[in-house]
Amino acid sequence: MKINMQNWAQEIIDAPDRRVLPVLYFPCLTLTGDGIVDTVKDGKKMARNMKAVIDKFPKTIAAITGMDLTVDTEAFGAKVVFKDTEAPSIPDAPLKPEDIDTLKAPDVHSGRVDIFLDAVKEAEKLITDRPVMGGQLGPFSLAANLVNIQTVLMMTINDKERLHKLVDTATEFLIARAKEYKKAGANGILLAEPTAGLLSPKMCAEYSDQYVKRIVDAVQDDYFFVILHDCGNVKKMGGQMHDTGAKGLHFGNAVKMTDILPQVPSDCLVFGNIDPTTEFCQGTPEHIRESTLALLDAMKEYPHFVLSSGCDIPPKTPIENIEAFYSACEEYNSANA
Repeated sequence: MKINMQNWAQEIIDAPDRRVLPVLYFPCLTLTGDGIVDTVKDGKKMARNMKAVIDKFPKTIAAITGMDLTVDTEAFGAKVVFKDTEAPSIPDAPLKPEDIDTLKAPDVHSGRVDIFLDAVKEAEKLITDRPVMGGQLGPFSLAANLVNIQTVLMMTINDKERLHKLVDTATEFLIARAKEYKKAGANGILLAEPTAGLLSPKMCAEYSDQYVKRIVDAVQDDYFFVILHDCGNVKKMGGQMHDTGAKGLHFGNAVKMTDILPQVPSDCLVFGNIDPTTEFCQGTPEHIRESTLALLDAMKEYPHFVLSSGCDIPPKTPIENIEAFYSACEEYNSANA
């Protein structure tokens, strides 16, 4: 469905109540009885579960595909481990540094990419009252997956030219994939760049931000919205993340949102950041309620703040903890109406 995403964002900013968009998919598979493996290999089942999330939690302001961040790396030849107890994972990096010299971006329909395009197409039929978004990796995070994190961090010091070639090739593929989401009818993407949070601000500008900007410039417009996610310790990097041009920024619980919001102009949505592990997965409903209310109170001066999880909520998260999160937001809105 064609939605003017600039109007969507402005409506959120102008709204008297707080809006909510956690990175939520895998814990809600219990609502349909599907397994993780089934849904990450079948676009129709994924769409059915995206709809189940919205039906269970109708205050969610957008629907997002399952955050399977192995898909981009798999397209480059990585082997993926699938289990019904956890999100897909990649045990071994598919490339060695010397492979980068001849590396080409794979066909944009490699691996399971089309499954996620199918999920968007099917979700568009089922969810007609709010945006539908896809998920994919950011450029430095994909580069790290391709040669492993330790290697890519060393390359920032002793193999810079080769690393730039790797991130450039990753960016070429990610632009093509984002364009395919756009063709499929998606209203935007959540661009997950968590590994960039391991870099210094200067290194992040060199190896992540400029490449993220290329993706944003290639696909973002009034009808396609980019949310840039970094769950690292990016306390001083809110401004430079904004400079990528992404109209939405999503932060993890490694930072305090009170440090981030002053860095970001009021026309850019900022999402965060209840801890997905210790709060959602391991916490209690009462503790989540308290943490959520405290965060909302701390954000009361920032109309461009959107309540969210700090990252993808783990599959084993009790549904009652998620219910407590949403209920706390409703409680806050009622008290401040």
